[in-house]
Amino acid sequence: MKVWTERPTEEANLLNPSFCCTVLASSMSGYCSVQDRGLAFPLTYMVLPLVLHKATRDSMPGSIRTTMAAWLQQNASARVQFFDHLISLKPHTAEAIQFGMIHDWIRLGAGGELETPLSEKNIKRAIGRLSGEARDCAGRAQFVGRWFAMAGTSNTIMALWGIRP
Repeated sequence: MKVWTERPTEEANLLNPSFCCTVLASSMSGYCSVQDRGLAFPLTYMVLPLVLHKATRDSMPGSIRTTMAAWLQQNASARVQFFDHLISLKPHTAEAIQFGMIHDWIRLGAGGELETPLSEKNIKRAIGRLSGEARDCAGRAQFVGRWFAMAGTSNTIMALWGIRP
């Protein structure tokens, strides 16, 4: 990963740790609203590739009642470049997790999962400060967290997307 002074302006703006941390915390909040535990560490790395890729984000269902398995069966193209997106965003996810832990937006839960200490109200306030596509990404991340919570184990979710830990 390049140091900040060497990153292209567009990359530095879109993938800055503060924004990515907001997206991750939003997904953790969504997950914890359905489950009584935090988001499994490996699933955290799936959030940015899902919500930052506009075509995937825009095609996601409006409700968690549509199962991930059923949606993927109808939207198999979402898996085509997913692994490549995940690998390219892996360093940005790690940087966002570190940023979130330093600034107390993300913490390690008792079971080793990642969670946010922020209330749902504070998450909504943070999303509300964003605009346009950034707001859409963070809002969809909350949906992704709830969707993950309903989809099964982390191994099942990763298998659905064609990846493994």
